[in-house]
Amino acid sequence: MHMKLKILLIAALFPLISVAAPQIIRPGVKSSTTFAIFIDSKSYTEATQEVNDYRAVLETEGLGTYLLIDDWNSPEEIRSQILTMINNRRAPLEGVVFIGEIPVPMIRDAQHLTSAFKASQDRDWKSSSVPSDRYYDDPDLQFEFLRQDEENPLYFYYSLAPESPQYIASQIYSARIRPPKREGTDPYELLRSYLRKVVAAHHEANALDNLFVFRGHGYNSEALEAWSGEQVSLREQLPGLFKPGNKVRFYDFQSRWPMKPYLLEKMSQPDVDVALCHHHGSPSMQYITGYKNGSDINTSIENIRLYLRSKIAGNENPEESKKYFMDKFGVPEAWCEVNDSLNVADSIFNHMMDVHIEDICDRPMNPRFVMFDACFNGSFYLDDCIASSYIFGPGNVVITQGNTVNALQDKWPDRYIGLLDCGVRIGQWGRNVHYLETHLIGDPTYRFVNRALPSIDLGTLLTTRSDDNSYWLRFVNKGMPADVEAIALRRLNDNGYDKIADLLYERLQNSPYGSVRLEALTLFACKHDPRFIEALRIASNDPYELIRRMAAIYIGDCGDEALIPIAVEALTDDDLSKRVQFQLSTSMGFFDQDKLAEELKRAYAAKPYLYEGEKRLKQQLRSTETTKKRLEETFAFVADTTNKLSRRKGEITYFRNYPHHDQAPKLIALAEDASYDLTLRVAAVEALGWFSISWQRPAIEQMCRRLLEGEQPEAIRKEALRTLNRLKSH
Repeated sequence: MHMKLKILLIAALFPLISVAAPQIIRPGVKSSTTFAIFIDSKSYTEATQEVNDYRAVLETEGLGTYLLIDDWNSPEEIRSQILTMINNRRAPLEGVVFIGEIPVPMIRDAQHLTSAFKASQDRDWKSSSVPSDRYYDDPDLQFEFLRQDEENPLYFYYSLAPESPQYIASQIYSARIRPPKREGTDPYELLRSYLRKVVAAHHEANALDNLFVFRGHGYNSEALEAWSGEQVSLREQLPGLFKPGNKVRFYDFQSRWPMKPYLLEKMSQPDVDVALCHHHGSPSMQYITGYKNGSDINTSIENIRLYLRSKIAGNENPEESKKYFMDKFGVPEAWCEVNDSLNVADSIFNHMMDVHIEDICDRPMNPRFVMFDACFNGSFYLDDCIASSYIFGPGNVVITQGNTVNALQDKWPDRYIGLLDCGVRIGQWGRNVHYLETHLIGDPTYRFVNRALPSIDLGTLLTTRSDDNSYWLRFVNKGMPADVEAIALRRLNDNGYDKIADLLYERLQNSPYGSVRLEALTLFACKHDPRFIEALRIASNDPYELIRRMAAIYIGDCGDEALIPIAVEALTDDDLSKRVQFQLSTSMGFFDQDKLAEELKRAYAAKPYLYEGEKRLKQQLRSTETTKKRLEETFAFVADTTNKLSRRKGEITYFRNYPHHDQAPKLIALAEDASYDLTLRVAAVEALGWFSISWQRPAIEQMCRRLLEGEQPEAIRKEALRTLNRLKSH
């Protein structure tokens, strides 16, 4: 859609308030690309000097910077300004930062653009929408305005329009700088102090020569092969870091117990540049450590006592609960003792295991950049969150990355991280790894010294030469750094390079770099190429664990019967890779269970040397029977009108996470059956949109076209269009 027409359509959907135009200060220097600072009037008044100094230091680096000041009344006002700057061909916009109280788009009907968020939209809108600045940084996405929140007027709810592209391709980067609101602190003084820190950081020439990676309790099933695989990949992505004179460390939650004080110590080291943190989280906590591991009897007993007290203390009837656990586990009554002093001690103990906001407010955290690969740590729209607390503390942190809602574990968190050693602004890295929930918190223009490609300004070229396929072909298989080649493949793919499928297939087979092979697999999965089956066979045997794990996921997402032998071979061969096994076990349920059972019998018979092979085979055959029974019960339950409508709908939305491909014809029939409640039909059409690389995709596309061509309720037509566009997007 033409950009100007899009602006008019969006404006027509939004009830604009008549307000004065924003104050716009245009760039003071000529530059190849530009940057924009959006700030509310009050914040600018309170931090005028600091904001002006921030803008000035960017322009000394050759980045022409707009400053836009207003009492922003709607996201649409901001988006229209961004679209105008993006369309300036002489100096196109490369990124924006939102300082202070800037409207927050709350996105609905777009859960497929998140990594993991799957919430019923029948719930409260605050908790069932995704706070996301993709509204601002991806102008091709189209939205329908729904309403402004009554309790928090900063929240504006939008639905991703059915006619919109159903994938994220951010043209610019974005970030938030929103001071926490805490009792006893002045948010504007926090803002002033932070901006002074940022300006000072820009005056330094800082090489990325000190990095650590941390893995928390329960992350990726604590799989050692996943942990070691990341270390090998980072060596390929950031080879300069692994040379003498640099510092790289890998810290696991089991390195010490409790790990929390040691992690805070490492965060406080003055020379650390980057911290990559993999753990679980919440808006106010980093989940770091579990109970102490140990095989000695005292540790085991104490862990049992802690567990039992945690279950009994909060129970309405503690005596009844105590008896239940004593009978269930055969433990003595003394192990179930609960009293006030033990409750206090347990509370202190639990607080000791995790990082809380109050632990870091006044403590120097010193990595320039911290990535939080965790749920909710980046909830900038709340009064406070972990990612914001790090940048507004007294240390050297200038930018973080976090998620506004829950996030998937089995994703690729380090994708393109090697670009940071090429002098690429962290914002340019960030825009290429976006999910709907992923956000940068802090100054997105910060960059490290370009050590890997000192003669090339790759960050600027990612904007000015973004669509130049002949340029990006120079970086493929030419001895370039691994992540430079990976981002070149991404540009060629997004630009529709006519030989991209051949190129991806070749790099998957021949690249010496795990990150390049994984990039090739990730992009090839969207091609619907007949070589995809063979590509998954190759990937399922790759030395890099994450490639094998992603192949296991794609095997389930595709579900072609030709993949059954490949899946079973991986299941029996790679049985010590915990996350690969988890994903393969899940994917097995999406095949025809009778055909799967036959292949399992054949494979185990051919491998008599497998440890407990007969036992494992019996377990897996039982699983096939359980799956068959479960699916039969599902559609019987949906068809039974005596069951509650919400529960019947829940049985259908189950298929969003679990695409049983042989059940697609039943979902299609349900979607087209006018005798079913409209709610169920819409749910079926929506669920089929998640079968994006399924072998059933052609049949689903045909269903969508039939629904769009015939006489159907508007809700059906809208969902059919959204599903069709989702399938076409892949």
